[in-house]
Amino acid sequence: MTNIKGGHPFLRAPRALGVLLVMGVLTGAGCSPGGEPDLGDAREGGSVSVALASAPDSLDPAVAVSPTALQALWLSHTPLLTYARSEGVAGAQVIPGLAVDMPEVSEDGRTVKLQLREGLRYSDGRRVVAGDFERAVKRALRLNLNALDLFGDIEGTRHYARSLLAGADIAGISADGRTGEVRIDLRRPDPDLAYSLAVPMAAPVPAGVPMRDLTSRPPPGVGPYRSVPPRPGTVFVLERRRGFRLPGVPAGLVDEVAGEVIGDPDAQSRAAIDSRVDVAQGEPPVDLIARIRSELKDRYSEHPTLALDYLAMDVSRPPFAVEDMRRAVSYAIDEAALGRLRDGFLEPTCNVVAPQVVGYRALDPCPYGEREFNSDVVRARELVRDSARRPPPVIVSADGKRAGALERYLVRTLDKVGFSARRARTETERLRAQVSFARVDPILPLPGRYLEIVDDGVLKRRIELLERGASPQDSADDWAALDLDVVEGAEVAPYGVETVGVLMSERMDPENCSLYHPVFRLDWSSLCLR
Repeated sequence: MTNIKGGHPFLRAPRALGVLLVMGVLTGAGCSPGGEPDLGDAREGGSVSVALASAPDSLDPAVAVSPTALQALWLSHTPLLTYARSEGVAGAQVIPGLAVDMPEVSEDGRTVKLQLREGLRYSDGRRVVAGDFERAVKRALRLNLNALDLFGDIEGTRHYARSLLAGADIAGISADGRTGEVRIDLRRPDPDLAYSLAVPMAAPVPAGVPMRDLTSRPPPGVGPYRSVPPRPGTVFVLERRRGFRLPGVPAGLVDEVAGEVIGDPDAQSRAAIDSRVDVAQGEPPVDLIARIRSELKDRYSEHPTLALDYLAMDVSRPPFAVEDMRRAVSYAIDEAALGRLRDGFLEPTCNVVAPQVVGYRALDPCPYGEREFNSDVVRARELVRDSARRPPPVIVSADGKRAGALERYLVRTLDKVGFSARRARTETERLRAQVSFARVDPILPLPGRYLEIVDDGVLKRRIELLERGASPQDSADDWAALDLDVVEGAEVAPYGVETVGVLMSERMDPENCSLYHPVFRLDWSSLCLR
């Protein structure tokens, strides 16, 4: 067993990199090493209320899939590996959680070993043991449809998922209760496994936790906060665990985080403006955006997410089976106009891979020119004219609250460059539209999760080979080259990364205490009161 050098995700990070990651965490969260609050910058204690569009689907880590649930579980159920507490691309990096260090990987890539930290305790006081990891994976395979996508390369997980015996063992997971070692045997090398091991459903749970949905009474976990019964008017309450210590995971500042469902964006924003709730996350309504961005800018911020907006074209039939027709669409779209249709909650991009993901290299210049305020309609019209004798008919479609405005914009744009476009009129037409507004918001921040949206056999094979060949870090340049090839071939037409607003009450101290994580969104453990 060796530690494979060269940036493998299982590799122990060089000391300098580890220091940089920790420093990024401390700067964003106002905390000092080992999870200690830096009280020189932030006030400790108090309770914070968070406005939610809807209640989390579950706070049982084996069941939860909604973003709000994962946002809460990140603070209460730490896996063996976790994500760095930092913003931007640094926050999408995996670091040790309950494990002492990053895993060791065999030369053939099929055996992975982790060492559990000593002295860990669950929120109910029980001791954490190495075998608890297998319990977590078993529950996930029984209760969550996403589990096989994450853990399917572990030997025996597919057999266990089909088995009627909940108490059966998973052949590829073994643990030594005396030494704390966890061993994982794989069917084939999985360079992305570290990211799968960092999701909340991989967080250990104690022996005896039932193999059923525990939404009503979530199992204990290890983290700076624990779930306690909600009060009237709240849908969850996270209580700080005083004395919590875990390297790389800040201990948290406020004593309590309470979630309140205020479904309407207008009501959420007004509640935060009036300090009836402490945090509102999302897009403020149109009639309040200008005021919030100007008068309340000291307690309002906007952050890029992992969600990519793009135009999906049906490359299997006319007119977009022809590359120049697809390229004409990419030349024609105006990123600024599309941003306005999203009320400014969109950062223009020419890439398919999101900026916070390993393998991203900004395409500068973009192959289709500077499309913000300056789309190349002339070039687009030439490509259409040279490829078709008459205006090609195109049906366009979009979903969601902005569907009508988006469809009307695209129809006008395509007509302007020589297509004969119209909006979909029926559900059948919507499903078979030649070009549709689409988005991808992957669970794991990996380049392949973005590029797999292309509908091309050769490209899909290249993606598969890259995913199986090396870690995303080791193959970052190859992913960037594939991203460029997809954009130049106009397989899809990316145009923006979605952003989200965070509005805080007057009680909050966003200048010293606020961290927006690329995967788990606003880190509630980083918040503090003035």
